Amino acid sequence: MSHRLFSAERLKSRKEIGRLFASGARTASAYPVRILYRQMEQQRGPHPVQVTFVVPKKRFKRAVDRNLLKRRMREAYRLHKTIGERTQVQADASDTPHQLALLFMYTGKEILPYASIEKSVKKLLGRLQY
Repeated sequence: MSHRLFSAERLKSRKEIGRLFASGARTASAYPVRILYRQMEQQRGPHPVQVTFVVPKKRFKRAVDRNLLKRRMREAYRLHKTIGERTQVQADASDTPHQLALLFMYTGKEILPYASIEKSVKKLLGRLQY
């Protein structure tokens, strides 16, 4: 099994990202990460889940810090993404394929080590309900 994070798995559509922040998106949080997720209206590619990562500029002014935190969240997701996909396969009883849009948002006030970020990402992926 490949743990690679393919380009087609990345959520790049501004429209879909905007819909995540609008009403209708479900949320879950495990400090220091919060997740927003919803079913996408259109199928975009072969992967069942598309994901993006956000770190607020308001809390972390330096791009170096934001990039570090996004890299840590991305790596944690990459290693444990099969947890979320397994949950979706079990929940999908119908024949109509749907795709899930995920947005991981870092909500901590300070830069935490990778181990705590990985723990919260893993917990959130196990908690996904759709």
